[in-house]
Amino acid sequence: MNAVAKAEQRQGVASPGLRELLAGVVLVLVIGAFIFVTVWRGLAFIDVGYQIRGLERKQSELLNMNRELEIERAMLSTPERVERVARERLGMIEPTPDQIRIVR
Repeated sequence: MNAVAKAEQRQGVASPGLRELLAGVVLVLVIGAFIFVTVWRGLAFIDVGYQIRGLERKQSELLNMNRELEIERAMLSTPERVERVARERLGMIEPTPDQIRIVR
């Protein structure tokens, strides 16, 4: 070995073949990381799509339930039904004229 090679070896300078190998490994790692991130983002995008569809389906179900409940509320609050429930279930009767008080 000549003096220059010994000096480079002592200083930790890598040989040209080792540098190329190291550069190739780094390049492969960078490309692999890029591919991994790209695939991961694609899968995350698909997952978000499934979540959106599920939430849209749930929203539709809740809107239908809300419409049904609005109809039921309207039916239950008709004056005829309220009067019938007051008479049949609660035993209420029409007040006599002397039971009516006008409040001002």
